[in-house]
Amino acid sequence: MDKKVLIIEDYPATVEMIISYMESLHGYALDFALDGPSGLAKIDSNKPDVVLLDIMMPGMSGLDVCKKLKGDPKTSKIPIIIVSAKVSDDDIKAGMAAGAEEYLTKPFDMNKLVELIKKYI
Repeated sequence: MDKKVLIIEDYPATVEMIISYMESLHGYALDFALDGPSGLAKIDSNKPDVVLLDIMMPGMSGLDVCKKLKGDPKTSKIPIIIVSAKVSDDDIKAGMAAGAEEYLTKPFDMNKLVELIKKYI
C-alpha cells in the first residue's frame, strides 16, 4: 500500500517540483493543499502518513496548522516536516516548538527531503 504524503504549500511551483520528483519514486500517494484550512480538511478525510508544511501561507500559518494537528489526539502522531523559506534560528525554534519533527529550509535538496520522509514512514 502506498504511503500518503500531503504537501501543504501555497506556492504551486514548489508543489509541482516536489510531486514531480516524488512521482519517480514508487510507493508514495501524493496530495496537496494550497492553504492551511484546505490542508486540515484533507488531513481529516485522508489521514496522511507524513505532512510537508510551509509556514508562510494565506489564511492560516503553517505554525497554526502544526499546533492544531499536534493538539488533536486524532492527528497528533502524524509526522510534520516543515519546509520553509524562514531560516532564522528563531523561526526554526518556533517550528519545532509548534510540534514539527523536522525543519528543512528552502531552497532544499530533494534527496534530503526524501530521506526525511522515509525516516518517518
